[in-house]
Formats: sequence, structure tokens, C-alpha cells
Amino acid sequence: MARKRTKAEALERLADVAERVPAGMKGKPKLVRDAAFLGAAGLIMLDPLNRLADDRIVLPLDMVCIPAYQAYMIQGSPSLQIYVRAGETIIPTGGNVRDVEEALMEGEGSMGTVPNTGAIRGAKTTRKKMSAYQKKYKAAFKSIAPKYKLKSGKWKTGGFKAAVKAAHKKAGGGK
Repeated sequence: MARKRTKAEALERLADVAERVPAGMKGKPKLVRDAAFLGAAGLIMLDPLNRLADDRIVLPLDMVCIPAYQAYMIQGSPSLQIYVRAGETIIPTGGNVRDVEEALMEGEGSMGTVPNTGAIRGAKTTRKKMSAYQKKYKAAFKSIAPKYKLKSGKWKTGGFKAAVKAAHKKAGGGK
């Protein structure tokens, strides 16, 4: 799942939808449509279920996250529940909030470290140089592929496998 929308993005999307709705409506249908858009805009501004990502949430105490489908396994009723949607990122602070804030500030730029991995995001990775055979195979595959495709561009039945085999043969490989 992608990141959550901000309120501004949600309102912008609502405005786009409003433009696509036929404008020639009159009477009660127009009144219902306008009321629906007004109600939707109000819900976006209030955000009663905290579905939008305008604010950061700081957990007030130590928490354990479990998959939602296993919630029935919890004995009794917990004192606090927070719904974490798929795709949301939770960063452990270890009690040192200043370090985490600095890491987040660095991460907002293109060069930052991914927590717990030490990997640098945005750094250019060097690719391995293509061998002479790979270059020959690539050229051979490009020239042979159209023979194994339909007019629509889809592969014929068994066409991809046959094209690979023919390209290897044309490139001079032993495969």
C-alpha cells in the first residue's frame, strides 16, 4: 500500500471528482450531489478516523503490533489499540527522540540512511559491465522477438521460450 494522503491531496482529489460529475443537473439531484461533496469535504477536514497523514503519531507507551486477523487471540480488552495500516512505517526510537528526528530529517532529503540497515538511499549503484555474449544475445533477441509475437504485441503460445532459444542459438551460445 502506498503512503497515506494528506488533507490537501484528499481535497484536491475530491475537487477532481467533482469536475468529472455531469454539470447539467438541476433540482434535487443537484442538491444531493452538492450536499455529498460538501459532506465529503467536511469529513476530510475533520478526519475522524485519522486516515490522513498530516500528523505524526507518537505512541504513548510500549506497544506490540500483531496482524489484524489475529486480534481475536488477545485475551481480555487492551487498554489502548492503534490501527496500523499496511504500508505504514514504524521507526523504533529506543528512547532517544532527538536521534530519530535527525534521521528523519536526513531521510527527507535524497541522501539518508535506512534505519537498521545502514544502506544509503539515493546512492548510485554501479552496474556490472555486460559481457560480449550478453550484448550479442540482447541484439539477437531484439531482432528475433517480433517473429514470435502477435500483431497486438502479445507473445504467441510458447513464443517467448522459443525466442529465447533462437536468440541463444543466433548469439552463438551453447544453450
